[in-house]
Amino acid sequence: MTWLFPLYLLGGAAIIGPILMHLRRKPPQDRVEFSSLMFLDAQTPMPVSKRRLENWLLLLLRCLALLLLALMFARPLWRSENEDSVSQNQATVLLLDRSASMQRGDLWKQVITAATQHLEKIALTDRLAVATLDRETKLLWSFDQDKTSASTRLAALQPQLAALKPGWASTDLGKALVDAAGWFGSAQGLSGLKKRVIVITDFQEGARMDALRGMVWPENIAVEVVRVDAPNSDNFTLSLAASAEESLSGHSDAPTTRVRLSNTRDSKASDFKLTWDKGTEPPTSGYLPPGASRVLSLPGTAGIINLTGDAWDFDNRIFIAPAQPKAVKIVFIGDEKTRGEASSPLFYLSRALQPTPSLLPELAVVPETAQSLPADTELVFISGPRLSAPLAQSMRALAERGGLVIAVVTPEMKAQDLEALTGISGIQLDASDNSASSDEYQMLSEIQTTHPLLRSFADERLRDFTKLRFWKHRKLTLPKDAPLEVLARFDGGDPAIVAKGHLILLTSGWHPADSQLALSTKFVPLLYGWLEAAGFRNEKGASLLVGDVLPLEGATSIMTPDGQTLTPKPGDTIRSEMPGVYTMGKDRLIAINLAPEEGRITPMELAKLRELGVRVEAGEVDATTSTKAEDKERLAITEQEARQRAWIWLLGSLLAILAWETWLAGRIRQGTLQPAYSSP
Repeated sequence: MTWLFPLYLLGGAAIIGPILMHLRRKPPQDRVEFSSLMFLDAQTPMPVSKRRLENWLLLLLRCLALLLLALMFARPLWRSENEDSVSQNQATVLLLDRSASMQRGDLWKQVITAATQHLEKIALTDRLAVATLDRETKLLWSFDQDKTSASTRLAALQPQLAALKPGWASTDLGKALVDAAGWFGSAQGLSGLKKRVIVITDFQEGARMDALRGMVWPENIAVEVVRVDAPNSDNFTLSLAASAEESLSGHSDAPTTRVRLSNTRDSKASDFKLTWDKGTEPPTSGYLPPGASRVLSLPGTAGIINLTGDAWDFDNRIFIAPAQPKAVKIVFIGDEKTRGEASSPLFYLSRALQPTPSLLPELAVVPETAQSLPADTELVFISGPRLSAPLAQSMRALAERGGLVIAVVTPEMKAQDLEALTGISGIQLDASDNSASSDEYQMLSEIQTTHPLLRSFADERLRDFTKLRFWKHRKLTLPKDAPLEVLARFDGGDPAIVAKGHLILLTSGWHPADSQLALSTKFVPLLYGWLEAAGFRNEKGASLLVGDVLPLEGATSIMTPDGQTLTPKPGDTIRSEMPGVYTMGKDRLIAINLAPEEGRITPMELAKLRELGVRVEAGEVDATTSTKAEDKERLAITEQEARQRAWIWLLGSLLAILAWETWLAGRIRQGTLQPAYSSP
């Protein structure tokens, strides 16, 4: 227990007053003569030295009232073991910023120098933990280690600090502070120690603080920011604004890459140049004022883009991996000779399936008399005569294991062929063509554009099928409760597109003898929409950043940008540690870039931390707002005492004792009164 205003305890000495008053008890000094006095014997007054206390309870009540009054004004405070005391011993977490921005100039040297100075000031009776921060927080020296090896901490940490270098990851200061606060709570033996976190950093604007928004910062943990400064903030930041696929123009033979260029607010640099590494194109130059941002387009889609014109080059490169389209093995069941015939389905199919930046269709033709499909087949088109039973079973098995089978119902097909493909009996097939006259045709209606197989037409601007006409179709009658879904119907009510998982049945072909589908603008989006719905796509994901997990996906080896070879084991998680192009396996390339916010190197104000509730103590760079440690301790004690409010209980006890004392004094006074005598 401690006292908020201990000087008031001196008021307890006032209890000597009631004691003296009880001992004094002088007899009356006034003499009143009356007639009956002659019958009384004179008594000698008792000496003061022989007087004794008679009303002990009344005296104790009066003394206790004075003591409670003194205690109430002194404001008692009970402090538990897990709360800070006024001890001068400290528990310190030292955080060293080794993010990519620390590669500027001699910033890292300043960090090591400042860290060494703080280590030398920490007493052996204090507790210490040391960690580095960037995107993740890495502990170098824990409280548990310091508990048993405090005398050797400096000798053990100096080699580790000498071996450290700044990395390429971004700065997550909020996560580092949250981790440090957690170490105070999990370590043993820190009760009664002052807790503080010392962060040595450039304290840049690009540092992330999101983790602090989800917690209430402990009041008993102070944070001191020691800022290291570079000579200037003349820095451009280069980042990828769009992937190569997004930059492709459908009417241009020269695809471009879009990049975003930003300049810091207090930069003195304004002229820049952008060039492709080992490129033949002239550089792109321009002017960008401080604090501005601009999106530029550069011809080309793969390689390294270099930026020049600023003082710091740690964020002056963008790595873009070349397009790596995924090969899709496609089989057409029919006659290879019809590939060049303008009236055949194969003619239009072979011309629609063209390579894209994400897909590389490889179309092969297999005759209908074949007994099985090639082993690597992923997609099958059928538009011809009847199939052999083994081939039909092979295609059904392909659809069941995830491949895509698209079959056009032709006049030569029988209901047994559809049963072999779908595995569903009871499908009725009208053998006629249901041909329309020259001035009559069927149109699509009831199209389920929300279905994955037709999602490419979900946009209202692409839903217009009024110009698409069908001359011939085969009429299907589906059994009730069959697992078949009608995705589109003709305006006469007959099914046009029927699906069962990855099996699609078309009751009309796409070639001109059946419809206008192959000649319309809907044909190519429809084909690639089917491919995407079946999982045959290779979309380029968002540009990976330093620290992201590498997508291994069966890669047996990884070649890093600096030439090292990593061999992942099953279940391993490997993160990128530097920007550049990583080679996954034999030929898969992945580009890793620096986080764009790491280039925002303008120093941040300490008020940003205070706004997030962090108790910030001034470091060497913010002495104008510093306050004494005693004042901080006094403020914390005052807030704690205000929550306990022990003085209220003392006040209540004081009032009760005063009431008891008043009642008891009245009783004693009544008992000492003598009855009045009257003369005869």
